Amino acid sequence: MKIKPYLIALVLTLLLVLVGCATQPASIPEPVAVPLSRTIPINPSTNLLSLASQAAFKYGIDHRLFHALVKQESAWNPYAISRKGARGLTQIMPVTGWVHCGLQSHVLFDPKLNLECGASYFSRLLRRFKSVQLALAAYNSGETRVARLGRVPHIRETQRYVDRIMSSWRRSFY
Repeated sequence: MKIKPYLIALVLTLLLVLVGCATQPASIPEPVAVPLSRTIPINPSTNLLSLASQAAFKYGIDHRLFHALVKQESAWNPYAISRKGARGLTQIMPVTGWVHCGLQSHVLFDPKLNLECGASYFSRLLRRFKSVQLALAAYNSGETRVARLGRVPHIRETQRYVDRIMSSWRRSFY
């Protein structure tokens, strides 16, 4: 896998700004934003299941697993916002959306872009951890924590999260 130099520079700059080591936040490149008016509007004719299946297929994820993730994350509410600020159907944190997908926080409410970003990020976690349970735990509690521990953390919320998605995914086969 080839890592592009501009992504490395972007991540390093972001980290420096976040920890207060950089004084010029203007040096951070402006993320790509797609105006909501140019994306798929949310109306009854928009089929969220279909959009989720397309995103899952594009990133090589079992669509039933991705549907279970979306159900657990937002109950299929494209306008969901968590207490910690995660947004949209796949509950992407604004920093993750910006760094990983180049999306500004207000664009995370667009169903198609949110599903694409969530599927892309989850796919990367699956490749990194080579385990559905660990990828789910990383999606919920952070990939750094899961990488450091090498297991699902002993955090009740994360353990329930993993169990619920795995159960929902298993039930979808019957």
